[in-house]
Amino acid sequence: MIDQDRSSASNDSNTHPRQESPTHQDFHWINSELQGTLYGQLLETTLNVSEGIHACLQIVYASGLERAGNEDADISAPPAVGIVQADQLMRLAIASAGMLRDEARRQVELHNEEEVGCDQPA
Repeated sequence: MIDQDRSSASNDSNTHPRQESPTHQDFHWINSELQGTLYGQLLETTLNVSEGIHACLQIVYASGLERAGNEDADISAPPAVGIVQADQLMRLAIASAGMLRDEARRQVELHNEEEVGCDQPA
């Protein structure tokens, strides 16, 4: 049996309250005129990646200290991060540092190309 009464359920978009635009905006470290520029993006990327590298290295270092301490302690108290996870964090830090270096190099080359283009007569 099919319900022919359309008053109880409607797919008409006019019956739903209009939704406001979301208030979310992308996070930026820079709130000045540099925001969105190549230099500003490089600064924000550098800050984000270096914070991640710093956190990875701190975790790996603390895990290594804990592991060394546990060699003299009770075997039932394992370190918070295992050897495999510590290795993965170290490789993440290495790869992130390499990515950051490569992006900085690319930005420098772009900047230098723009400067050379500005110096040539029109």
